[in-house]
Amino acid sequence: MKKDFIDYIKKEFWFDDEEVLKFEKSLNTPLKKSIRINTNKISIEDFKKRAKNNNWILTSTNLWKNIFYIDREDAKEVALWNTPEHIAGYFYVQEVAASSSPFYMSGDKIDYNEYIILDMSASPGGKTTQLQEYYPNSLIVANELDKSRLKWFFSNLDRMSSLKTVATNYDGRFFKNIPEIFDKILLDAPCSWEWTAFKTDEALKYWNLKNIKNVAKLQYKLLEAAITTCKAGWEIVYSTCTLNKFENEGVIEKIFKKYGDYIEIIPLSQPFPPREKGVNVSSFKRNWPHLNFTGWFFVAKIRKVKSLIPLSISPQGREEKSSRWNKKEEIKFVRQNIEKLNSTDRKKISDFFKNTFDFDIWEYGLYEYNWDIQLIKKSLNDIWDKLFLYKIWINIGQLKDWEFIPNFYAGTFTKFDKNTIEVNKDDLDRLLSWYEIETKLFDWYYQIIYDDLEMGIAKLKNWKLKSLIPSKLIRN
Repeated sequence: MKKDFIDYIKKEFWFDDEEVLKFEKSLNTPLKKSIRINTNKISIEDFKKRAKNNNWILTSTNLWKNIFYIDREDAKEVALWNTPEHIAGYFYVQEVAASSSPFYMSGDKIDYNEYIILDMSASPGGKTTQLQEYYPNSLIVANELDKSRLKWFFSNLDRMSSLKTVATNYDGRFFKNIPEIFDKILLDAPCSWEWTAFKTDEALKYWNLKNIKNVAKLQYKLLEAAITTCKAGWEIVYSTCTLNKFENEGVIEKIFKKYGDYIEIIPLSQPFPPREKGVNVSSFKRNWPHLNFTGWFFVAKIRKVKSLIPLSISPQGREEKSSRWNKKEEIKFVRQNIEKLNSTDRKKISDFFKNTFDFDIWEYGLYEYNWDIQLIKKSLNDIWDKLFLYKIWINIGQLKDWEFIPNFYAGTFTKFDKNTIEVNKDDLDRLLSWYEIETKLFDWYYQIIYDDLEMGIAKLKNWKLKSLIPSKLIRN
């Protein structure tokens, strides 16, 4: 099937024999390791200094300002995901092309306006946390259908301290039932997995146009839902990690046949344009492995120019949006399993943080689910009765038997002024491996600080300090 794929690329994109050979060779070339600096927690310059002290070599990608290729002398000693900087959420391991869709949504500019943004297919969290960097004052709704992917998805968002994010667990097509509530939508659509050809030859074993066309049908339905739930005048970014036109231009063209009066394409630059038939190359962005030296990726940006909600005539003769969208699809107000914390329980948690860490937590929203306390730094009023929330970020502990018990993440989202313990590298290695260290302090909870990094909460008992780090982050 690999030959079928190569022949398809050659035909559809007018590649000559020389370019086909370059393209095919690129499929067997491993991609460079790259990371995205979490600018919500550290500046690019400060991270560069830290990397230099670690003997890490950062090389500009010449594409996005906070994404770098990384080479490490200590790579054999400790895995990249086990470094203190990674555990503390100072960076995300992310392939360059995979960061394209948030980049083109934002224009690589920080926007401090307050939006409601939907990440429609969010796991594993790279794009969600990237959106939180570009839109630091916005509420991000991160939707993921596949529950088997939620464990690592939640872990990534906890680690990156995504304090203005909520998670939902819908089939993305559901959002067609909720018209015009989002300002911006990112649909990084489920696709046919062509991109995994970089990892294994098996990726293209079952490549065929019949399967691809079936995937494209789902992508069309998802994009249709995105157009419906996007507010008029606002934007949708559609992306895939495939090259074939059925899942890319084909989906866009089909959407325009139905919604051409309501949407328009926002052209994107194309620094290294391949030769394409019948397509305005300035409209879309496509990354090619043999030209951009990244994974393959396709991005389109769409503006919704007109409301889809039917208009009615008011008694005064003015056109107004109908109060009823579609009687068959109208949804009732949802009832949340997550509860807003009452004032008594809020005071217990507030007193704990004030007395233990001299930190005022009153400005944060606090919610409870099965004793878990979830913290967010954003109002949820606009979506509270419209979307069933699966998780609110971040989980900072439990309220049991009238007592608040913090967890590891309660000490990762900010640095406290009281009850912090500075540790050296050897002690940190022990704590991250779930061993204890001795210290002559009072039994209680402490925030661990290493080299100015917030490394979570540890508990001291009988002069033995042990990190509360979750098992999924423990060093082997």
